[in-house]
This record gives sequence, structure tokens and C-alpha cells, in this order.
Amino acid sequence: MSKKMVTLNELLEIKDFAERVTLVNKHGNLNNQITHVTIMEGPDLHEWVTGGEFVLTTWYAFSKSPDLQEDGFKKLAPRISAIGIKTGRFINKIPLKILQLADQYRLPIFEVKTAVKFRELVQTITSEIQNYQTNMLIEVEKNYQKLIHTSLNSDDLASLVNVLGNQLHKNCFCLNHEGKILASWSRRGTRKQDFLDWTEKIKTGFNERIYTDAGFFINELHIFECYARSQLIGRFIIVAEGQLTEKERLIGQQGASFLAIKLWDHYETLQKTVERFWKEIKNGEIKSGEVIAEKLANLGFVQQKAYNLILFSKGSHNISNYLIDRFLIEEEKFYILLCSSKEALTSINIFKKYNKEQNKIAAAVISPEFTELERIKEHYEMSVNVIRLLYKLHISGVRKAEEWLPFSLLMHCRNTSEYNFIKTTVLDKLQEYDRRYQSSLLDTLSAALRENSLEDAAERQHIHINTLRYRLGKIKEITQKNYFKMTDRYFLLLCIMIQRMEHEQL
Repeated sequence: MSKKMVTLNELLEIKDFAERVTLVNKHGNLNNQITHVTIMEGPDLHEWVTGGEFVLTTWYAFSKSPDLQEDGFKKLAPRISAIGIKTGRFINKIPLKILQLADQYRLPIFEVKTAVKFRELVQTITSEIQNYQTNMLIEVEKNYQKLIHTSLNSDDLASLVNVLGNQLHKNCFCLNHEGKILASWSRRGTRKQDFLDWTEKIKTGFNERIYTDAGFFINELHIFECYARSQLIGRFIIVAEGQLTEKERLIGQQGASFLAIKLWDHYETLQKTVERFWKEIKNGEIKSGEVIAEKLANLGFVQQKAYNLILFSKGSHNISNYLIDRFLIEEEKFYILLCSSKEALTSINIFKKYNKEQNKIAAAVISPEFTELERIKEHYEMSVNVIRLLYKLHISGVRKAEEWLPFSLLMHCRNTSEYNFIKTTVLDKLQEYDRRYQSSLLDTLSAALRENSLEDAAERQHIHINTLRYRLGKIKEITQKNYFKMTDRYFLLLCIMIQRMEHEQL
């Protein structure tokens, strides 16, 4: 059995420590764990601690600015394990208000005697910490050897999780990249439903996760990610209230590394199956909706009443981490998500929040809703054409594919005789007129086509309605196309779309 972590109770049993300090408050938690000791002076002490510190100070900064001490101590107290304040140099006694605040935060305060050198305390405390760390590393190394032995003698993920659980004595479990439980170890009294609830908490609380130096946590769930070949393929979770000990963090990291080796085979097999299925869809080898539904069911996808496809550009490469338990397909330049119409809104909101948090410039295209799975290829090709168009336009954010279909269609018609006819007989003539007379016929036409009424268009152009009507008449005179005639208006709309395409050099 390894030595427990260093606590203040254990330090007080050491003569060299107890003779040099005096505990001066009544309600400090002497079970606080000490991971390192530091000497600090300055009103911003709280900005330089990371947790577990025994802070030593002469209170010099606050002796010069006593008005800052209470606020500074309130920020410092929750972040450290103990503080030792030397008296007789810059302060004669520790302020009463500081003692009261320490009791409020249950932070032990030690008065350090004037003659005591800080290096003497540092040596005593550090010696105990190093003793603990040596013993802890020996035990972690033994656990490492057990993991190697288990890994070589069994392909079963559950065997590895059992080794980890027996070392941790805490509920723990392994998820695959889709967020499904593959193996677990439970303490007595833990229900199967508890693991399902914890898994759901990871899915719903992923955006509120808090990072640590070893992974991240969501409430009581400490999560270690399993990577192989730069790909996230699973997660190992330890259930524990509060912070993990250093030993537990190391075991968690070891577990994630060993589990990643086993998870890779599972991940690679599943990805190859998905890729083969998707290739069959794209090549038209599978056309029957029933066959598609059956293959999706074998891949774990639940049939829905209505579907959407969403394409996420690779500028949002980490979006896959946020869409666990989703049917996500990876291609060279984007991810493809097949989901129910209800899930589509949730996924788009996740994408928007991710882009905002990570300051990412990325695009997402959502296909029209469809109910027949045999139309999946059609909606995929439609969305691909639109997202490629967005790439060329350097447009980011979420876009509906159907709103960009006219531009996509024109892209396919480019350099045809029909396309060139509209460009030369309408667009080129209007551009030449605007250039020669410094007018705004094309801008006016664009506004008239875009707004709900001519009055709205005139207001947008900051001109009188009669001026707008005059310009539309001038357009008819130049192009022989009447804005107020339905077929001619479609012709003029195509002209404005071609103008934009030519301007953007699509």
C-alpha cells in the first residue's frame, strides 16, 4: 500500500515543521492535500497558483496596501491548500478579518515565527512531497505492468477497465467515438442506469466542460480522451466528486493510452464499413430505401420519419468531438451528418456555439428535409455543390442548400450559349451604361428584385420611388426587358446572379 498524499495533519506530526509554525485559525481543513510549496509576494497572488499549494509569504505587498488585502485573500483562499504568514517583519500580527475569511473558506493559516527561514520550511514540506511521489510512481508503475500483461493476454476491453477500476476503487467506464458504453467497472450499489445517466450528461454538458492538465471534467465526470493516429476514438471516464489525486490522474492517462490501442481495431473496422456503405450510396450501387435503412440499422442508426443531411467544412475539424452519438461520415474536405430533422437544429446550434467559442471560420450546409432514404444521394450532391460554392465565395456560417440552388445551377451552365447570351445582351449593356454615365442601374435592379416592394427598394437605395421607376424604364429601354413582365423579370434576375458570379470570379 502506497503512502497517502501529503496532508497538513501529516505535516503537523513532523517536528521540524510543527516547531516552526503555529496554526492560528480554528476551522481550517487539515485534510487538505499539499502538492507543492511556493513563496510569493504580491497583491495578485491568486493569479499565480494552480491548486494544492502551501503558500509562504511575509505579507509585504498587503502591508503597503492594506485596503487590497481582503479582496486579494478572497480570490486566493479557494485556490490553495494552506498559507503560512511570517510576522515580526512587515506585520506584527495576522489581521483579524483575514483569520475570519480563512475560517469561512476553511483554509488553514499558519503563523511563521520571525526567526524561521522559509527555505527550512520549503525543505521539510518538499521532502514529504517527494517521498509520497516516489511511492506513488512505484505503485503507478506496477499498475502499468498489469495493464501491459492484460493487454497482451486479452483483446477484451472489459479486462483493461477491470484492472483500472480495481486500482482506482471508483466507478469508471469506456465510451467509443460514438458515445456508446463498451465496458465499465462499478462499485457496490451502482446501477446500470447510473452509467447511462453519466453518458447522457457528457453529451448534454460537453460545451460546459472544464479543461485540466490531464483532460477535462463535467461535474463529477473526469474524462480522458483516447487518441490513435491523431483521431479521437473513445473516452475513459472516472466518476469522482472533487479533484482527482495525482495518482488517479496518472492511472486515467495510462488507461486512456491502453484503451486507445484496443479501441483502434473497433474504430477502424466500423469506419471501413461506413466508408464502404457511403461509397455504395455515392456510386448509385444502393438505390433501394429499404436496403439503405437496413444497412443504417446495422451501423446503429435509428430510422426516422424525416431526415436532413448537414455538411460541415473541415475548418470545423473538432466539431466531431461535439457530435458524439451522431452518424457522422468524414470526407476529405468536410464531415457529413445524417440526422433527423429534430436533431438537425440541435447539431446546427452546437456548430454555431463551437465556432463562436473557438473563433473558427467554417461553413455548414443543411439540405432540404426528405422522408425517402433513396433520395439521400440527391441531397448529398446538392449540398456538396452548395458548400463548394460557399468555399469560392469565402462565405462561412450556416446556409440552407435550397437558398443557394439558383447559383449552383448557374455554375453548371457557365460558358454555355444560354449563359453567354444573358451576359452579353443584358449584363454587359447595363454595366457599360453604368460605367459611361456613372449611374446605378444594376444596383437599383438588384434592390428591386431583392426587396418585397418597390417602396422598400427605393428606401434601401435612398431614392424617391419615381426615380426607381425611371431607372427600371431605362433598363427596359437598354435591354428590351420589362421588369413588370414576369418572364422578363426572371431574365433580369438571372442577369443579377451572373453579375455576382462574375464579380466573385466563381
